[in-house]
Amino acid sequence: MQARPNFLIFMTDQQRADHLGCYGNPIVQTPNIDALAARGQRFERFYVANPICQSNRAALATGQLTSVNGCRKNGIPLSRDSTTYADVLRAAGYRTGLVGKAHFQNVSPVRANPPPHRGRGVPPAAPFDLALRAQRQGPDYEQEIRAHWMADPDRTVPTPYYGFNHLALCIGHGDQVEGHYTRWLRDRLEGAPDPRGRAQALPDEGQADAPQIWRTALPEALYPTGFVGEEACAFLQTPSADPFLLVASFPDPHHPFTPPGRYFDMYDPDDMPLPESFAHPTGARRDLPAHIRKVYEIGAEKPDAYWPFHSDAHTVRRMIALNYGTISMIDGWIGRILQALERSGQADNTVVIFMSDHGDYMGDHGTVLKHGLHSQGLIRVPLIWCDPMSGKRGVRDLPGSAIDFAPTLLARAGLQPPIGMQGQDLLAGEAETLPVLIEDAGLAFADPAGRTASRTLVHDAWRLTVFEGSDLGELYDLQGDPHELRNLWADAEAAPRRSEMLHRLAERQMALQDAALIATHQA
Repeated sequence: MQARPNFLIFMTDQQRADHLGCYGNPIVQTPNIDALAARGQRFERFYVANPICQSNRAALATGQLTSVNGCRKNGIPLSRDSTTYADVLRAAGYRTGLVGKAHFQNVSPVRANPPPHRGRGVPPAAPFDLALRAQRQGPDYEQEIRAHWMADPDRTVPTPYYGFNHLALCIGHGDQVEGHYTRWLRDRLEGAPDPRGRAQALPDEGQADAPQIWRTALPEALYPTGFVGEEACAFLQTPSADPFLLVASFPDPHHPFTPPGRYFDMYDPDDMPLPESFAHPTGARRDLPAHIRKVYEIGAEKPDAYWPFHSDAHTVRRMIALNYGTISMIDGWIGRILQALERSGQADNTVVIFMSDHGDYMGDHGTVLKHGLHSQGLIRVPLIWCDPMSGKRGVRDLPGSAIDFAPTLLARAGLQPPIGMQGQDLLAGEAETLPVLIEDAGLAFADPAGRTASRTLVHDAWRLTVFEGSDLGELYDLQGDPHELRNLWADAEAAPRRSEMLHRLAERQMALQDAALIATHQA
């Protein structure tokens, strides 16, 4: 097997594993992704390390838990001192490129207020009022702020950017994307009015206004998915003797749901089945701590924002249909990018990977979007690994975590992971069946004291979740109850399993303690 393959990584944003034909979905049309799965290996049990965009992307890039790399929630940038898999490959002579969504840094300019000081007395003077004086802020950490790109579409980003020499950024979602895409769109509009956003939307006959949904005025050719596709093809067509790493990161199917042109009507909402758990809404549960219930209350007040909310059957069916439309458009562009790879003459030496950063409730328990509970639709994501040089095909049942991705990629390139990278090589013959630990910092404003974190362990077909500041929790038998309808946390017969899972949770947290700092002097 050749030691220095190319890598082409397709990443989507907020896509469930079961929203692909190769993962058993009988409706959504994804022939190109399905063909990749047929030619390679499909991971059946691949999970996030943190079920939110910025955090899990940091875990994928660094091979570290978010409590270790510091990106425990959206709004905390990945440190410029962090070593990513792109850094390691670049140092080994790879040509590195990222087109589309990065989200290694903050996209909003809103300054977060630190939590209140605890204890008696007067707060310490700055900069000693913070335990870590070097906060991740300033010009080096303002490269992905959406408003900056709106004001100056011609701005540049110093490279390498987290190991990537070539950048073509998308910042935002649906038809509200900025970044390098803004300049690309402006040039193609040739002075015509900007057609983006709900205010410019086309009439949607017979449909009432719904949160997160509008018929975009952007034509298919100008939609962000096309920008990512064109930039990826251009990268592949650039002659070079060096091996390459290319990440084509689509900002869809993340909400809002605005697929362009024919993709808006590609699927009939009436044909969309609702999840088995739809009739069991989270909001009706009384076995959840107050701050979790508060998350859904916030979503009900702001359904056009980013928080989860419950919705009626017709609206959820529309969202699923539009979600499928965006996925099918991505699949079409993946086919075109793979054709460009063939034309480049490098397909036989290129590992092609498909993945997503996290999932979406998409009607699970009557809910849409993300945040809150760690149900399967949110934490289980697709991972397809197609390596034409290995010839390995089929379904991999080995549990995997986002922290395993970087070491697996580096091992395939013949490189050891950096000291402090925590995951394992999932393709190694000696890969272990390890419990998957999922961290979540929660939403600080859902509790006055900011105690909203949770920890989840997935192991041996069970899921356990513990909530900060609460005696309540969740325990599900994923084999006997795959739709997570019966919480066994307080079930007397399940008490031994709960104790075992709690012990394994503690063990896994100890095994994944930070090992990035090494002793400078030791006997």
